[in-house]
Amino acid sequence: MSKSESSILHEVEIGGKKQAKKSPSSSTIKTIIVSSAHGMHDTYSGFIAPLLPFLIERLSLLKAEAGLFILFFQGASILQPIIGHIGDRTNLRKFALVAPAVTGIFLSLLGTAPSFSVALLYCLIAGISSAALHATLPALVSSFSGENVGKGMGIWMVGGELGVMLGPILITAVVTTFSMEATPWLMIGGFVVSVLLSFLLKDLPFHNSVTNQQIKIPVKELAAILLPITGITVTRSILRTCSVLYLPVFLTDNGSSIWFAGISLSIAQGIGILGTISGGLLNDRLGYKITIILSLIVSAFAMIFFSRSQGITQVIILAILSISSLMILPVGMAIVQKSFPKNRSLANGLYLALLFGINALAGVVTGAMYDRIGVSRHSTGAELSHYPGCRLFYCCQEKRK
Repeated sequence: MSKSESSILHEVEIGGKKQAKKSPSSSTIKTIIVSSAHGMHDTYSGFIAPLLPFLIERLSLLKAEAGLFILFFQGASILQPIIGHIGDRTNLRKFALVAPAVTGIFLSLLGTAPSFSVALLYCLIAGISSAALHATLPALVSSFSGENVGKGMGIWMVGGELGVMLGPILITAVVTTFSMEATPWLMIGGFVVSVLLSFLLKDLPFHNSVTNQQIKIPVKELAAILLPITGITVTRSILRTCSVLYLPVFLTDNGSSIWFAGISLSIAQGIGILGTISGGLLNDRLGYKITIILSLIVSAFAMIFFSRSQGITQVIILAILSISSLMILPVGMAIVQKSFPKNRSLANGLYLALLFGINALAGVVTGAMYDRIGVSRHSTGAELSHYPGCRLFYCCQEKRK
């Protein structure tokens, strides 16, 4: 590592004490480096949805049973508060950087799993790895961002969205060009990235300088912020799983090819990157309330028109839906990171545990609704579920410092 690169990596603000003068460019570079781990990790997370049609057919599953894959993967996020609480006192960053390799191994093996139970086990192990990464590294990104936490969280989310955009393309290309038996080779990328990032980030100090002090957990303050965010997350979860997780299943059930279904999912995820960027920037400039209400209203109306349109119009509306529904994610992360500087990993872990856990349950509910009433009536329910969130956001208040 060159001297200039080393100086960039050492300019970190710890526990509110500036150890070196930071320029905006160096902070952005460090944020991008850490976010690249998120991108590689979520590339493997993007394998699950495109593999659902294959797994449903090969393992003779109901769509509700297929929803258990995402439940086991994202449901492991209930461990994030525990990991985050430990991460505020112990430097778990090195363990988090191994996550792309661990997740890569088990989700690359998912398509070749010999049974339903083994496939669920693969998703569970990958989910625990995912929980370690998501609970720990956003706190590091937040420490780089200063007052521009929304921007930092936006970059972090862009890394993840790039991953989930590339994941469906990659897994679909391998399966259609070669076969399902070739997918285990994809785990090599995770190994390479984990090794490189562990080397590049080996000298980054811990994000919290008060590791030897007893930090009180602000239970009431956490509840005041997280309860309204939980309500908003519930109202958007059915819509999100309907328009993303089951998009390949919906398209293949209506006669589209596996390749077209995978590309459509990647387009939806790729366009959604604009939502994560704009959400973070709008949060810093206009405030979280305007950004949240804009996301909820636009995505609700977009779902109405998406389920009732066809052709190029449907593609355009899907793009609007993806952008608007993802605007809310960096806003929530920015709120918890700014409100709890001494408990960043704990607060972030609680937020993401709620987000992933609710989305995981919504995946099962969505599959059951799809099995029972079909996609059209299910889409109507997803539209209506969004409107209560327009009231809940008024209850969400950032913690006063």
